[in-house]
Formats: sequence, structure tokens, C-alpha cells
Amino acid sequence: MLKLFIAIVGCGLFLSNNVFAGDHYAVVCAPSIKQNPEIKQALKWYRDSAEKKAIYHQTYNLGLAYIKQWLGQHHPKPKTWGVVLDIDEITLDNSWYFYQCSSLVADPATFSHFVTIPQKSQALPGVIAFTHQVHELGGYVSLISNRDGSYIDKSGISALQATINNLKQQHVTFDQVILANNKQSTHPTDKNPRFNAVIHGCYDAHEMVWSNKLPSHQIIAYFGDNIQDFPSLKQTTLYALEDTASAYNKFGQAYFILPNPLYGSWQANWYE
Repeated sequence: MLKLFIAIVGCGLFLSNNVFAGDHYAVVCAPSIKQNPEIKQALKWYRDSAEKKAIYHQTYNLGLAYIKQWLGQHHPKPKTWGVVLDIDEITLDNSWYFYQCSSLVADPATFSHFVTIPQKSQALPGVIAFTHQVHELGGYVSLISNRDGSYIDKSGISALQATINNLKQQHVTFDQVILANNKQSTHPTDKNPRFNAVIHGCYDAHEMVWSNKLPSHQIIAYFGDNIQDFPSLKQTTLYALEDTASAYNKFGQAYFILPNPLYGSWQANWYE
């Protein structure tokens, strides 16, 4: 009887461990990253506020209204135009990792391993309907991220494939994904070469990793959470400008930005 009990318990533990291992919400934290309780307040707003949900819906609604207005003025042929979206905290919500691990991830390799490869990120409010409607209107959707596209996990899955799988699981509509090439690019956080690849149809393997190539086309709207998610804009130069500077005029008119209180190029600015 005792042997039978031990066998049942052992079997139960085996099943329990395997179920936990396959649990979509099981989280493995990067061992080299220390916990940072200072992110708690920003993380609480990002995860648990109605304001966060509202501002995502607001931004995508405004973006769609702008696109419809632009189409009404220019009457382009289908598939001659498109939009560009960032992925992290614009298309996919990675706060599950920051919440479970009480830390952020600073370098692309760690991000790719512990956040990208698990494919646990959820679609953000409004983005599924928005990307679908862009397609319905005849446009392309390009997703351009600083995720390290050169990263391949020891299991053999690449950051690019894991990203694509996650986006498909979340029913995000897209035509291509373009990531950074951290192994070869001298400036992997500079998205301008990737923007130019979409516009001109010239893809540089030293600078980027892509899912597929699209015909060259005009980008009529950009969506990001970092000022550097927009063409030729830099944190240091734009922050130094006066509030009335003309560089800000494009926001709400082709450029649509969402707040990210967790991380971004703003972290290098002086606290004052």
C-alpha cells in the first residue's frame, strides 16, 4: 500500500511539474538582473489603470482617423502605402515579465532570451482592430523593433520566429517584421535603416533581420513609445528644444506616440 501511495504521489509530482513547465504564465527570470522595487509604481499604472487602456484606444482611434483622412485626400492605390508600428509596449505588452521578476531587462540578448523567446506577451488595447483595419483599407503593416533578430535560443528558435509566433497567437495583423541585427550592426538601436528598407525596398543584412520583403511603399503613419521610434528623431536633441518647436507638429499628424513609464531613451536624461 505504501509503495502504491509513493507511486501515486510521484506520478502526481511529475505531472504537476510538467504542467507548470508548460504553463503559459510560468516565468523564468534572468539570473543576472537584480530586482528593482522602484519600478513598482510605474508598473502598477501600466498594468492596472483604466487610463492606460483608454490612452491606447485613443491613440489607435486617432491614428485610424488620420489614415482615413489621408486616404480621402490622396486616393492612393492599394498596397502603395503602409504604417509602421514598434512592437514592445506598442503592439505587445511585456509587463508580465517586469511584474513577475520585479525588474526590467537592459540588454537585447537578455530581453530576447527571457521576454521574447517565451512568447507570453499579450496584444495591447486597440492594436488588433487597428492593424486589421489598415489591411482592410489597403495598407501594409510593418512591425519594426530593436529586438535582437540575430539571437537564437539554445533550443533552436530565433528571436524573429518567436516574435512572429507571438504576434500570430495574439491575432495581430502584419505583413512583415524587421528586427535589429546586434551581431553585425554598429548602431542596432537606430531604426532609420529599417524605415528606409520599407520605403525603398532595400534590406541590408548587416543592419537588420527580416521575416520577408515587401515592395517599396510610402509610410504614412508611425506608432511608437520612444521618441526614437520616429524618423531622424533623437532623445537628446528633441528634449532640448522649446515646447513650441515645429518638430513636435507631426505628432497627431503621421506620428503617434504612447507613454512608456518603464524604460526608454528618456532614462538617460537628467532628473530635474
